[in-house]
Amino acid sequence: MAKAAFNKKRTLFTSTLDLELRKNLVKCYVWSIALYGAETWTLRAVDQKHLESFEMWCWRRMEKISWTDHMSQGAEEYPT
Repeated sequence: MAKAAFNKKRTLFTSTLDLELRKNLVKCYVWSIALYGAETWTLRAVDQKHLESFEMWCWRRMEKISWTDHMSQGAEEYPT
Protein backbone atom coordinates (compact mmCIF):
# COMPACT_ATOMS: atom_id res chain seq x y z
CA MET A 1 0.00 0.00 0.00
CA ALA A 2 2.81 2.45 0.84
CA LYS A 3 4.66 1.50 -2.33
CA ALA A 4 1.52 2.34 -4.28
CA ALA A 5 1.34 5.71 -2.51
CA PHE A 6 4.94 6.40 -3.45
CA ASN A 7 4.33 5.42 -7.07
CA LYS A 8 1.24 7.64 -7.30
CA LYS A 9 3.34 10.63 -6.30
CA ARG A 10 6.48 9.47 -8.14
CA THR A 11 6.76 12.63 -10.24
CA LEU A 12 6.71 14.71 -7.09
CA PHE A 13 9.41 12.65 -5.36
CA THR A 14 11.70 12.39 -8.40
CA SER A 15 11.27 15.96 -9.62
CA THR A 16 13.68 18.86 -9.43
CA LEU A 17 12.38 19.99 -6.04
CA ASP A 18 14.93 20.54 -3.29
CA LEU A 19 16.20 17.25 -1.83
CA GLU A 20 15.28 18.23 1.74
CA LEU A 21 11.73 19.03 0.65
CA ARG A 22 11.43 15.67 -1.12
CA LYS A 23 12.74 13.88 2.00
CA ASN A 24 10.13 15.63 4.13
CA LEU A 25 7.39 14.71 1.66
CA VAL A 26 8.41 11.04 1.77
CA LYS A 27 8.45 11.08 5.56
CA CYS A 28 5.04 12.74 5.67
CA TYR A 29 3.10 10.94 2.95
CA VAL A 30 4.76 7.55 2.45
CA TRP A 31 5.88 6.64 5.97
CA SER A 32 2.56 7.63 7.50
CA ILE A 33 0.92 5.01 5.27
CA ALA A 34 3.67 2.40 5.64
CA LEU A 35 3.71 2.55 9.43
CA TYR A 36 -0.01 3.01 10.03
CA GLY A 37 -0.88 1.06 13.17
CA ALA A 38 2.76 0.02 13.71
CA GLU A 39 2.46 0.37 17.48
CA THR A 40 0.19 -2.69 17.50
CA TRP A 41 2.39 -4.85 15.26
CA THR A 42 4.39 -7.81 16.44
CA LEU A 43 7.56 -7.08 14.49
CA ARG A 44 9.40 -10.21 13.44
CA ALA A 45 12.88 -10.19 11.91
CA VAL A 46 11.46 -10.79 8.44
CA ASP A 47 9.04 -7.88 8.84
CA GLN A 48 11.87 -5.59 9.92
CA LYS A 49 13.86 -6.66 6.87
CA HIS A 50 10.89 -5.86 4.60
CA LEU A 51 10.50 -2.40 6.15
CA GLU A 52 14.21 -1.67 5.74
CA SER A 53 14.09 -2.88 2.14
CA PHE A 54 11.12 -0.66 1.43
CA GLU A 55 12.85 2.32 3.02
CA MET A 56 15.96 1.78 0.90
CA TRP A 57 13.79 1.35 -2.20
CA CYS A 58 12.12 4.72 -1.50
CA TRP A 59 15.39 6.60 -1.00
CA ARG A 60 17.09 5.01 -4.00
CA ARG A 61 14.05 5.69 -6.16
CA MET A 62 13.93 9.31 -5.03
CA GLU A 63 17.63 9.77 -5.81
CA LYS A 64 17.21 7.95 -9.17
CA ILE A 65 19.78 5.32 -8.25
CA SER A 66 19.40 1.93 -9.91
CA TRP A 67 19.29 -1.09 -7.64
CA THR A 68 22.24 -2.49 -9.61
CA ASP A 69 24.50 0.48 -8.78
CA HIS A 70 26.97 -0.41 -6.05
CA MET A 71 27.18 1.97 -3.10
CA SER A 72 29.87 1.59 -0.46
CA GLN A 73 28.71 1.86 3.14
CA GLY A 74 30.72 4.99 3.82
CA ALA A 75 29.56 6.84 0.70
CA GLU A 76 28.50 10.34 1.61
CA GLU A 77 27.19 11.28 -1.80
CA TYR A 78 25.09 9.45 -4.33
CA PRO A 79 26.37 9.34 -7.91
CA THR A 80 24.72 11.70 -10.36
